[in-house]
Amino acid sequence: MVTPPQSYRVSTDVWSGSELTVTSAGFATAGLVPDVELDGHPLVVRRVDDTTVVATLPDSPGQHMLRLLAPDVDSKAIALQLRGFDQRVAGPLISGRTEPGRDSRYLFGSGPTSLRRWNLVTNKAIDFADSVHAVSCTRGVGPAPNAGELALLTGGCATGRWMVWRTEPLGPLSDTTPDMTDHFVAILRTGRWIVLTASHFSLHACDAGTCTSDSIPGTAGSDVVRSPRGDRAVLLAQAIGDPQTPGVPVVDIAVGSIGYRIPALSAAQGAAFSPDGDTLYLAGDSAATFALVAVRASDGAGLISRRLDYAPCAVAVDPSRPWLFVAGVVPSPSPPHSVLQVFDRRTMNSLTTLHVVSDTAFGLNLCRIASDPIGRRVYVVDTWAGEHNPTAHAQLYSFETPP
Repeated sequence: MVTPPQSYRVSTDVWSGSELTVTSAGFATAGLVPDVELDGHPLVVRRVDDTTVVATLPDSPGQHMLRLLAPDVDSKAIALQLRGFDQRVAGPLISGRTEPGRDSRYLFGSGPTSLRRWNLVTNKAIDFADSVHAVSCTRGVGPAPNAGELALLTGGCATGRWMVWRTEPLGPLSDTTPDMTDHFVAILRTGRWIVLTASHFSLHACDAGTCTSDSIPGTAGSDVVRSPRGDRAVLLAQAIGDPQTPGVPVVDIAVGSIGYRIPALSAAQGAAFSPDGDTLYLAGDSAATFALVAVRASDGAGLISRRLDYAPCAVAVDPSRPWLFVAGVVPSPSPPHSVLQVFDRRTMNSLTTLHVVSDTAFGLNLCRIASDPIGRRVYVVDTWAGEHNPTAHAQLYSFETPP
């Protein structure tokens, strides 16, 4: 009696460049490692147990045909969809630091004459009144205490003040600061704000009419990332601190001072908090290399770290799935090329590294990652990092994600 070939099971919609798990009762033959082909080309395969093997997929987004060649296993080919880099398009004219709105489709930044809201899905932009945000004297918009709020330079360059605005619909709120800067201001809560300049962070705390300030050196690509809990904010820069105070500083917002530093990194260029605010992820400089580290957000206790093979520029979490995204640039060999690496937040193991196929690399200016779970997209945005440039188009890189 001839035994019919055994079927096999596999996910048909997965990350490009990831590992593909294949299971079949037909793998039970002792020592069997089946041949797995993608579009007729053999993949590297390892055996896990009597019913499971794992194949390494190429970073080649799109539809492919998968076939198994093994005794007692069905050899019928099936369609496999690999998700990864989709395209790069030129965005609207936007300069400086950007900030997301409450809706994940929207990103706000400095347009040619005023605040500009960019819809990443449609790649369309709208402008607000020039009295809302004075773009000629600042390099971007700042974060405010809650999701969907912006810190904007309201009222003009000479007499304006950094004020908190709600984004959708746009409307002014109450928090303001007395400070001016040609970069941006991060308003952490009433009485707590950070002023950014080209050479330092200035942390201000005011309680019951008494105000204190602390200056922290930080140059090139500076940023502030706050926790969704509103209790912590991390300071990012290409270079930060001094030899007497090494490590990436994290602000205790309630106290209004540096709560702790993260000595595993001398500087960080990207950071993100977990959705519940328990964990802080940072990517940046570690000794002679680059690294991704996860720490306990409450006190900075180290949890896990991973080496990076590229210069990172941004970090983001997926709000609905356990993924962590790190964007960066591989500077050599020339010309530089960009990557988006995807990690499993539960293990901090890499799921895939997606390579950008484009004539323009991201990570050389200001870089931000925006996740759109509903549209099954991840966007990397690259904006001009210097003084306002009326000809600087933002660049929009899109990646498709599996279900």
